[in-house]
Amino acid sequence: MRYNTPINATDASFERAVVNAPLPAVAVFWSPERMSRQKLDGVLEHTAESYAGEVLVVKLDADDAPKARDRYDVQQLPEFLFFRDGRLVARARGMPGAEALRPWVEYLLGRGPRPTPRKRPQEGAAGDGAPVEVTEATFDQVVLGANVPVLVDFWASWCGPCRMVGPVMEELARTYAWRALMAKLDVDANQATARR
Repeated sequence: MRYNTPINATDASFERAVVNAPLPAVAVFWSPERMSRQKLDGVLEHTAESYAGEVLVVKLDADDAPKARDRYDVQQLPEFLFFRDGRLVARARGMPGAEALRPWVEYLLGRGPRPTPRKRPQEGAAGDGAPVEVTEATFDQVVLGANVPVLVDFWASWCGPCRMVGPVMEELARTYAWRALMAKLDVDANQATARR
């Protein structure tokens, strides 16, 4: 059977849908509280359609699959697990676009080298979909030493417009996870760096 759309699974169906699947499988653990369902569905639908008959794309709400999440030590959401012949062969964290996911699927199918996740300047900084707080002590390493583009929000707790920008920075961090770093610097607590 050719599955050209993502399959939803839970703990009850994980073994059948992923581990014992007749095709290689991409299992995606996600949470509706942590990311946009629309963006994730777009990436997964594109991947399922592009690889119909070759790969199964399986979506798991982390709350509906706690046993599978624990078994495979899923720490960050979203997390992509790649299974071939019932075994976990690779994992990737964060929210990629469809084109960023393609090399992982090609690797899963044995048609390309294993992709190397981009080295992040700080654990989780560019991949977990959340802005990273920087200080005078970490600014140079995290911001100036980043290997991805960086947008820094210089903010203060007393600044009304700054509070309005906060949700925008969070959305940008989710949208550009793996591709860019969103950072926040409290100007009151880090005056020397703010002046610089």
